[in-house]
Amino acid sequence: MQAFLKYGERPFEAGLRDVTLREPNPEEVLVRVAGCGICGSDLHAFRASSGYEWVNPPVILGHEFAGQVEFVPAGVDDVKPGDPVVVIGIQGCGGCRFCRSGDTHLCMGRKVIGLDFDGGMAAKAWVNRRHLILLPESIDLVKAAMLEPISVAVHALAQVDVRPGMKIVVSGPGPIGLLCASLAAKGGAAVLLCGTSADEDLRLPTARSLGLMVASIGEAPYPALIEECFGSESAPDLWIEASGSVEAFRAAIGLLRRGGTFLAVGMYDRDFPFFASAAVRAELQLQFSYASAYRDYATALDLLQQGALPLDALAQPVPMARADEVFRAAVAGRMLKPILIP
Repeated sequence: MQAFLKYGERPFEAGLRDVTLREPNPEEVLVRVAGCGICGSDLHAFRASSGYEWVNPPVILGHEFAGQVEFVPAGVDDVKPGDPVVVIGIQGCGGCRFCRSGDTHLCMGRKVIGLDFDGGMAAKAWVNRRHLILLPESIDLVKAAMLEPISVAVHALAQVDVRPGMKIVVSGPGPIGLLCASLAAKGGAAVLLCGTSADEDLRLPTARSLGLMVASIGEAPYPALIEECFGSESAPDLWIEASGSVEAFRAAIGLLRRGGTFLAVGMYDRDFPFFASAAVRAELQLQFSYASAYRDYATALDLLQQGALPLDALAQPVPMARADEVFRAAVAGRMLKPILIP
């Protein structure tokens, strides 16, 4: 079968290749993939970004995927061929204290399907039964490939108390930032989604089409944009940093209202200093959110079934045969959320 394979450790050593489906491990179920999203982590692996040296090539990329069960080994009786399923991307060991408490994403032995071992950018994939969630028969399996990024946004918003009337800045109009902004706006908050000049062709217009307030820091610095949006006496109550931008992190610390909350959900590719005393004197709450746990997928599924999120505006289904060009388009910012269809 054809698969999008990270075959080397250097930048861009990845592409469509003919591969043979590996031998399964015990309790692994064969899933016929219906759609697999390209995540920022896949792009980092594609580019061999700093902090992704642990990715284990040769490996079929892809951890955001859904499909149908095709084969079940003896001894597995809770799923059957034909069942629609979504795959848990970050997989805990199942036995440590984090896994036992439900915080599987914090497991010290966690693995990421599609980075540590073969994932879903192929026609079929082997997945341990423990890391599958059964879906309703009526589900759109291509849209179900979005459940992982939705679950990340759900997990992030669960760290903070979003209330009607709050003033929230979200920096980073990528898929996670857009989903966080949409969920916060759905909760009744006034949300300003900020991007850079690189986002002005695709991401910011998409956000604007969804009814979100948007701004580009290429046009004005953060203080001016926030004053224009919220007024001169209205500092943000909450800042969700979804871009991995050091500049946005530092700006948030200086611009939040006293007693406000900073939530980082983006990933940073370098160390950097910031003036912690400013955060202390303002009594800011600093929060960090990583990935998602199994329970967040259940909430994400509810939102998907309710049609509560603008998935048609975000997801861009494309044939797997175009994966090489699609990866390069995504790296260049010309696609928002491609979903590869085998």
